[in-house]
Amino acid sequence: MKLTKVEKLYFVDDGAKRGPMTMFRVRFHPTEPKLLALCVDRRVACWDLNGEPREVKGKKEQVVVGELLCPHEIGWVRGFDVHPRGEFVATGGSDRTLRLWKWADGWPSEQPSHQAAAHDGWVEAVAFSPDGKTIVTAGADALVKVWDAASLKLMQSLKGHSKYASDLTFSPDGRLLISGAEDGMVIVRDASDYSEVSRIEFGSTNNQFGQTPRHSGVHRLAVSHDNRWLAAAGGEKLDVYELSSGEIVASERLGMEVAFHPAADVLAGGESEVKFWSFEAGKLVPPERDKNGKSRSPQGIPGESFASVKRGEWSLGLQFSPDGRQVAVGKADGTVEVYDVA
Repeated sequence: MKLTKVEKLYFVDDGAKRGPMTMFRVRFHPTEPKLLALCVDRRVACWDLNGEPREVKGKKEQVVVGELLCPHEIGWVRGFDVHPRGEFVATGGSDRTLRLWKWADGWPSEQPSHQAAAHDGWVEAVAFSPDGKTIVTAGADALVKVWDAASLKLMQSLKGHSKYASDLTFSPDGRLLISGAEDGMVIVRDASDYSEVSRIEFGSTNNQFGQTPRHSGVHRLAVSHDNRWLAAAGGEKLDVYELSSGEIVASERLGMEVAFHPAADVLAGGESEVKFWSFEAGKLVPPERDKNGKSRSPQGIPGESFASVKRGEWSLGLQFSPDGRQVAVGKADGTVEVYDVA
């Protein structure tokens, strides 16, 4: 595989006289050529991928200027997701509220269609189930909550983490829900009844970069297209696990972000530098044990590292498009870069 950069940037600015807005999460719309990103402006930005680029002061490349959604009055949006059929955008953030924004005429609505008090603390992550019937939220209260997507009726409140829950993902087949938290624990649950299936200890430290602290514990999670592999990123490491057993099979010194290709054995991860691997699934095996029965250090990701994108410190946001033909990479200068994948 190879990456080819799309010859335009996707940029957003709220006009305030301060530094550029760091991107935090990115999502492709599943049925329309639209790109959404969560930025430290506290709001969600939206772009038309086919929009006409223009010159913007301070940018060398032609840019498509995005539109900021969600009013400042609702506080800092920390997590969002797009309905699998593109019908809604769900957000949660510092005001502890889960909101649904109806998608119509190519953009989310100006006002939420539904909202509900969600957590006793910030809402850190939001995820739709693959069938779109359920929304799951993770909060600073260390809880994971399950909601009916149509009514926002609370269905279950799940305990298990000891510190704030930072990310959520479903397996592509919808059978498993995986959550990660600042406590360094990954919890795998059966999505039919949300009973706990297994726990994976990713680890936690408050100072993984020496004098420059990074996020403690799990920051991002992703599951491979065939439901076999789970990747967890945080601090300065990215670990890959066999989902069925919970055993670690690979590890790299890259942190904070991770994404799997939706149809191929391709993995991307990293913060200031994003690396892309075409990995060899047959070589993803647990490390051997020494004569005392202790596991040796896991291998790096087996296969070809076919591309690398440098994007600067504190740059977050990484996702492949649903058809796998593009990947979006958020940056700290108020832009998102899009690459064709072939």
